[in-house]
Amino acid sequence: MIVDPRDVCPGEGPEKVARALAQFSVDEAQDGAAFDEGYRALDAVFGPKGELERREVLWAWLTGAHTDAGAPITATYHLLLARSVDDGRLAGVRDCYVTLDRAARRCVALLSHALVLPAFRRTGLAALLRAAPVALARRAIDDAGLLGGKGAGGDGAEVMLAAEMEAVDPDDRDTVVRLIAYGRAGFAIVPPDVLPYAQPDFRDIAALGVTPVPLPLLAVVRQVGEEERDEIPRARAESFLRHYQAVHAREVSQGELAPIRENALARLAAFPGERVPLIRIPRGPAEVAGFAPVLRSAVMPLFPPVWRGKAPLDVPDRELERLCAAWSSG
Repeated sequence: MIVDPRDVCPGEGPEKVARALAQFSVDEAQDGAAFDEGYRALDAVFGPKGELERREVLWAWLTGAHTDAGAPITATYHLLLARSVDDGRLAGVRDCYVTLDRAARRCVALLSHALVLPAFRRTGLAALLRAAPVALARRAIDDAGLLGGKGAGGDGAEVMLAAEMEAVDPDDRDTVVRLIAYGRAGFAIVPPDVLPYAQPDFRDIAALGVTPVPLPLLAVVRQVGEEERDEIPRARAESFLRHYQAVHAREVSQGELAPIRENALARLAAFPGERVPLIRIPRGPAEVAGFAPVLRSAVMPLFPPVWRGKAPLDVPDRELERLCAAWSSG
């Protein structure tokens, strides 16, 4: 079992988590058969949306072909399979990259996809999949011979979980549901007006004959062991971008990554302090007004017009009214 119960935040619901720990196992895919089983499950959901890398790319990562042990930021890929302990059925899948900056004594687990199969939803399994990468990060720190567990300002290597998420759209309830779930799991948002993060265009640009268009996303973080902090050190906020780009550089050119980096870091450099206040994620429908700073209408203007997508942008106040109305009516 990969999951350490101590890594699951109390906001996830201790009783539900305890039942999930008794009901499921969560282990790494170690061979081709296990990888294929997990990949097929992810591909069925994320493949049609263009949100999953090709099998051969992820297999190369899993087998270490893309890992450069001498790089300033090393990266390894992990695919986790959750199974019912009763009959061994596949219940869920989580994949992530574990990235380590030895010089900065910082390990960042980059959360990719999480899937709970329909028969196992509302069981607490999602909470286990959100917490499992913490154990992988701690293992990477141990394998590197670093002392872990004290966070920023201490002597040990720090651990952060990082997730890319869409800005809130009143017409897409999933954008709210996902963020609320991660808020309860100890995550917060780096303000997009301080770190306007974007994901590179993963399409086959050459084959399609198109210009790459980055995808603006929110930088969502859990500072492990420091979840109650309402701010994040500037260097740690910057590491969100740096660690993601260390992975993206394996399949995306520096020419495509540079504009993303420049747009984000210019705003971070202009921020006057060394500690960036975080945006607390609302914990439920009654608090959705707290999403005002991360609405599409607030986030997209921070990026070049061509990156903003085709959907028209509303006025922020009106978009917030629509969001509150949508959730007040259930």
